Amino acid sequence: MSELKSRLPGKYKPDLDAFLSGADEKTKPEKTIPKHKSKYSWESAGVREDVTKVYNLRLSEPYLLKLKYIAEQTPDSMQKFCINVLEKEIDKKIKELTK
Repeated sequence: MSELKSRLPGKYKPDLDAFLSGADEKTKPEKTIPKHKSKYSWESAGVREDVTKVYNLRLSEPYLLKLKYIAEQTPDSMQKFCINVLEKEIDKKIKELTK
């Protein structure tokens, strides 16, 4: 068996000429999102439907067990069930509040 040897990593010397030559190759500038005032935060220009954010929900043990039971008895996961119910109720409440 060979003995493990440790050594300091060599110093990395970037190829500056290659880097600088690539600087001339410009691509189209990225589109900037126009900034406009929106009435509500969820209507802002940078808010995207395809981005999912995490929100932890505290449930009492009996309700967590009930939720698990629902997931076992239906094709929906616990997450899917909660999202379906919660999104409908959020939209309903927003309608009430924004009239």
